[in-house]
Amino acid sequence: MEKRAAVTKKELDETLTAFGLGDTERKTYLALLPMGTTTLTPLATRAGLKPTTVQSALARLVNHGLVEIGKRKSRSSFAALDPVVMRRILERRAEETARIIPALQSLRTASPTDTKIKVYYRERATDIFHQALAARSKTVREIVAARDIQDILGEKFHFTRRRVAKGVKLRSLRVEAREIKKYSAAAHLRELREARFLPRELTFRTSMMCWDDTVAFFTTKAEGLAWTVQSATLAETMRQLFELLWSVGRRMETATEAK
Repeated sequence: MEKRAAVTKKELDETLTAFGLGDTERKTYLALLPMGTTTLTPLATRAGLKPTTVQSALARLVNHGLVEIGKRKSRSSFAALDPVVMRRILERRAEETARIIPALQSLRTASPTDTKIKVYYRERATDIFHQALAARSKTVREIVAARDIQDILGEKFHFTRRRVAKGVKLRSLRVEAREIKKYSAAAHLRELREARFLPRELTFRTSMMCWDDTVAFFTTKAEGLAWTVQSATLAETMRQLFELLWSVGRRMETATEAK
């Protein structure tokens, strides 16, 4: 049986936030899941929140379709539905959104330059990684400060897993001072990655990705700015600069593959 990857608390919070749950809804929902059917006061105690706060959060969770209300004697009782309902809700949302996209597109006035340069702020920066996964060339090049990119992506995106599933290869030049883990040669092969460290004197924190005729740039999470440029000539320039830096890069397979 395939071993399921562990899910961190940060990943849970990020995913539930993306689903539309605020802080109190997340705390209430996660506290309710292991309790089965319960009433307001015990749930508030477990969640570490005021009963009135939990009551408001429960009302929103019911509206989200994640919690059902019942009766226990004269009091209201609450139970979390099977979390698989989240998948059905998202599938329904996707279907509803797909139906209205043609109508929305018909209302949109395109600018002659809006497909050339696009700016992304804060959490929208992850949209760029979705675009990279659709690379026609099936190859993405990056010059990356890994710790800063991980801060942007968060725990839930799993870019490597998605990239491998789509058969997209990665050529990666990495800032050693900003590295977050060690890799073995076998891991690079398994994850469709070629990687080298940049010369040690390069310690910058801005990252760059390039695929097809698109170049993307990322500042740090604190600055919250990323942008893409669609330009065949710029992409070719960046590919040549990448190859020049690759030629002076250093081996980075520093981990030993577990037996």
